[in-house]
Amino acid sequence: MTDKGLKKAVSRRPEFKLPSNFSYKTMKRIEEKAYLKEKREEKRIFIAWTVTVSVMLAGGIGYFGWNCRERFLRLFYGIKESVPDTDTLTLCLPTVIALVLLFFFNNWLRKKLSQR
Repeated sequence: MTDKGLKKAVSRRPEFKLPSNFSYKTMKRIEEKAYLKEKREEKRIFIAWTVTVSVMLAGGIGYFGWNCRERFLRLFYGIKESVPDTDTLTLCLPTVIALVLLFFFNNWLRKKLSQR
């Protein structure tokens, strides 16, 4: 008796139809999800690659620095002795500031004149 009741209820119900572009929309969603998954995977690989290269570079620089530290120290102290003292640098400072300001002023004037 219950089977007959179910069959009647199903037969009275209007038939459900899928939209005509159902398969197209479904495939589009599947492609979008696959594309997003691929992009996430590429991002993970890029981050892993960046971290690996950074660690390798840091290790190489550290190893090189550890083995050549005495040469670097001699070079540093040699450069330090050849740099002029602060009195000489403060004497040249106004000239350097004036040159930088003139450089920016020159560029500004050139832009203004080229717009006309």
